[in-house]
Amino acid sequence: MKEQSISIVISLFNEEKGIVHFWNSLKEVLNNMSEKINFELLWVNDGSTDNTQKLIDNIRRDNSSDNIKSISIEFSKNFGHESAMIAGVDNASGDAIICIDSDGQHPPKEIPKMIEIFNQGSDIVLMQRLEREDNSFIKKKLSIFFYKIINFLSVIKFEKNSTDFFLISKRVGDILTSNFRDQNRFIRGFIQSLGFNKSKISFKAPARLYGESNYSYLSLLKLAFNAIFSFSNKPLRISVFLSVFFIIFTLVMVGYTLYTYLYGEEAPSGYNTIIIFMSASFSILFVTLSILSLYFEKLIQEIRKRPIYIIKDKK
Repeated sequence: MKEQSISIVISLFNEEKGIVHFWNSLKEVLNNMSEKINFELLWVNDGSTDNTQKLIDNIRRDNSSDNIKSISIEFSKNFGHESAMIAGVDNASGDAIICIDSDGQHPPKEIPKMIEIFNQGSDIVLMQRLEREDNSFIKKKLSIFFYKIINFLSVIKFEKNSTDFFLISKRVGDILTSNFRDQNRFIRGFIQSLGFNKSKISFKAPARLYGESNYSYLSLLKLAFNAIFSFSNKPLRISVFLSVFFIIFTLVMVGYTLYTYLYGEEAPSGYNTIIIFMSASFSILFVTLSILSLYFEKLIQEIRKRPIYIIKDKK
């Protein structure tokens, strides 16, 4: 029987406090698996400014397992989590590719289940988070709201609480490498839009033991916009609807004004009418312009075709 090769893409940004704990957890899981599986670990350092790279180099030197090979990919600067994942996918050579974060909230103990389901014929294994122990009430509500909005706007219905912890087959990885080179990426959405055989595993995310999350509310908002504008044109249609609604409203106001003028009936206070009319018109105008500007910004970024990431060193 041919030995199986599994690539594991590990995204890191300023994770010096937790990387050793993560590596010990991952190594224990991998060493307890079949010797007929060769693991390729791709440590993608997303421009860390602490000692993350030094610790990655230590892990590579200290690894004594025959079936575990570690590759270090260091970016020239911080390009973002999505870029780190796609860089790992681009450089992976395994029969399947697993993306996982090193902050401990993607439990390595779930990896054997993911590989088992892959071997049963699934090209995509989604990890669906049931609960995150250190998630704030606000972030929980925002997550629920996000999936409601994206599923309302998009023709593709996304699995709620799906994460950047997933497995894809090599052929799915090749599709991401060849075709999905968007500057504005939402990879967990990309893989759900491809079709193929999909499965999902539910898991509970433990509290982060070391450091703090690199995702601020602003970062999460940016990711949400990327997801919406990558998978939906409905905001454009909504802006058209608002424009049509305002035109109808204007025609009704004009008709009412002419009627009161021709038949001599008393018109409402002119000042209040003008203020309400102008406020409504400018509000709708600016909403429409904002939507168009966001789409235009995304379009300009795609036209420029600047690199998704730049590798400073690979070893």
